[in-house]
Amino acid sequence: MDSSAAEVLAAAAPNVDNGEYPGSKKEESELFQCPGVSPDGKTCDAPGQNSRCIHSSYGANAGFVAGRLPKISSMSESELQDVIGPDVDGGLIFTIKVLPDGYDSKGEENLTFLEKRDYDPRAKMPKPRRKMPFPVTSGDFYSSVCCIGKNPVVVNSKEHHVEDYMEHDMWDRDARRETISSSRNKPPRWMFNGVINGWPGIPMPLEVIMVQCRDPGFLGRRKGWSTLWDRNVEGRIEGKDPSSCCKSASIEGRGLRQVKVKLRAPHWSAHGWSRSSPGFAFWVEGQQVESVSNCNNPPDLTVTYGTNLLSRFKCKDDDDDPRSTRVHMISHRYATGGSRTETPKEKLTYHSIVLIEWDHRRYCSVVEIAYLNGLGGYRCKSNWYADRDARDPSLYAAYPPEMVMPWKETMSEIRVHDVPYQDLDSFLVFMKEHEGHTRRFVDISVNFSHVVRLTYRSRRNIATYLLNYIRRDETYSEMKRNCQTFAADLCGFLAGKKDVQPFHPVNQIQYVCQKHKFLYESSGYQK
Repeated sequence: MDSSAAEVLAAAAPNVDNGEYPGSKKEESELFQCPGVSPDGKTCDAPGQNSRCIHSSYGANAGFVAGRLPKISSMSESELQDVIGPDVDGGLIFTIKVLPDGYDSKGEENLTFLEKRDYDPRAKMPKPRRKMPFPVTSGDFYSSVCCIGKNPVVVNSKEHHVEDYMEHDMWDRDARRETISSSRNKPPRWMFNGVINGWPGIPMPLEVIMVQCRDPGFLGRRKGWSTLWDRNVEGRIEGKDPSSCCKSASIEGRGLRQVKVKLRAPHWSAHGWSRSSPGFAFWVEGQQVESVSNCNNPPDLTVTYGTNLLSRFKCKDDDDDPRSTRVHMISHRYATGGSRTETPKEKLTYHSIVLIEWDHRRYCSVVEIAYLNGLGGYRCKSNWYADRDARDPSLYAAYPPEMVMPWKETMSEIRVHDVPYQDLDSFLVFMKEHEGHTRRFVDISVNFSHVVRLTYRSRRNIATYLLNYIRRDETYSEMKRNCQTFAADLCGFLAGKKDVQPFHPVNQIQYVCQKHKFLYESSGYQK
């Protein structure tokens, strides 16, 4: 990654965290070897199919190569419409910067439109998993854009398609308008298909929404961004290919033009990591008390997300489903690694978690809320696992590739990790072992402890409550909806207490209890 956790923390609110942990600044390519890489190390047999794969894939059938989509050329129109989804706003937005041909012709020291830290001089290409806008060469961009749909009707023009007027009176203005309108219900859509910049979780295909450019100005200053191509104008009305509007990157006597492209993921991407299992909540299983003594053999972890949790935790006999017994709120600051002292802001930045004890006493569960994709976008370095700093953490290997994406600071995810401790006391022993400015935690405190008083408090019940909560509100707010407010809501809900408050006084000022969001089916509140 190109930014450390400390840099991310510095951008967070003074009293909440973003869910990231300090770690190594080594590049992804130096830490992991892609499982599908060819013997010569130049190609990958399965880009995007493994969470640790950092290879990209571009071209008209890039989704097919990645094993995520069938070949576009072999799909019927109904199948295409099903894959790309309805033409409605609401999906996650991603941006790429189009690197012109020869962007590195002047050498590593004089890159055009690409920072030196984002360039791999050995491979002579952009490094994988950069932040947005993702660097993509112009050749890769052009080869990955295809048109799906029919040619558009030219509005406000004397020329119209003949079929628009068939079986209608040429002078019947209302009938003609209705026919033209109906033919525009499925206008052409320009789709970008590929594994972008080594991020396997970015949904495919993406719709091209806008192409913008910025020209060089006077004395090296850049002008503002202007629109080269818009899906509603050049795309639907004029029928122009997005690449045709930005192939001319050179400007006479003025250097090069910067080009960026705005892409929209399918609408379901704003509500989950897959269309079939909505809900930005996941549960990591596999760590139990028995696994603590065998540190040389990491446990086999399982990561389940979204509504799939409900089917996974469904038991034939209700007595087989573990029941929660006690709930605790624990707060701490993150260690800086000892290389520097804490800033005033970091001294006020606390992260709150909820620890749930179960009646079987084989493990506890850590529940927290943080930035969406904050864990998957940070190589799955979780503080709740002993091998956090290993070259290949066990959690990274178990992570679904669709969950490995850049984090979004305005959206949230709920994480549940089973940890191999029987109760609060044994869990605190683990935290104390990693306490200190050169380790993981600083200033550990237990802020709330109580028995769970809900009637329905099984593991499947808890998963249902968490899904209701996150699907009702997927936002993340530095002051109003963060790890501390979530911990207060969950502790108060499970314990049946109405006076539970966030840990830090600053968070208590604007805190509004949202316990009711655990109870009600979120789909009933969709507009």
